[in-house]
Amino acid sequence: MSLLKFIFALIVGVLLFCQGMGAQVCVGSCKQYPDCDFTCKKQHYAIGFCVPNPSLPPGNDRCCCGK
Repeated sequence: MSLLKFIFALIVGVLLFCQGMGAQVCVGSCKQYPDCDFTCKKQHYAIGFCVPNPSLPPGNDRCCCGK
């Protein structure tokens, strides 16, 4: 149960961070870009996170970058 709370808090934090920064770009799936943070930084973004996509089955996270 605590793992679920941690994951939920992480998702909320990522969503708030991306909204607050005003520039969120999802470059593809985390399967395509396993090192999402490095991929985003290579494209001159400040940070990259794998964000779960609720409309897809589990394991199909998106690699999203934020400034």
